[in-house]
Amino acid sequence: MQASESRLLTVIKVKSFQVKTAQRELAAIKVNREAEQGTLSHLTDTQSSAMSDAFREMKTRAADLQTSRAFIDSLSRKIKNQEEKVVQIEVRENNKREELVEKSKSEQMLEKLDQKRKDEASKDVERKAQRMVDVLAQRMRMGF
Repeated sequence: MQASESRLLTVIKVKSFQVKTAQRELAAIKVNREAEQGTLSHLTDTQSSAMSDAFREMKTRAADLQTSRAFIDSLSRKIKNQEEKVVQIEVRENNKREELVEKSKSEQMLEKLDQKRKDEASKDVERKAQRMVDVLAQRMRMGF
């Protein structure tokens, strides 16, 4: 029984390490997502500012208008790409979160199994000790 307990403890340690690793990866993904959302917010603000500037200056030259339009279009493309990047990161984050939940459940299951084995071993030792006491008491009554 001792060998199986040591293997189980080793597996629990591995599962615990995997949970901690998944937690660190999830935290890194969250930081990355927040940074990318910040970039997206900045791009959106820049686009809004450029559009309002373009509408304010009604008497502009055609070249300036084309440059402004090209800049706004460029920002629109960047915003679209940034939105896609944020969505991809959110998908990775959700997948990592699900992975973390599964690993945590697995670790908890193994810990419960280990505790049950320890309880069984403890009860077995108590039963053996009680048998020994019973045998000794019986021998004392018989006069040995």
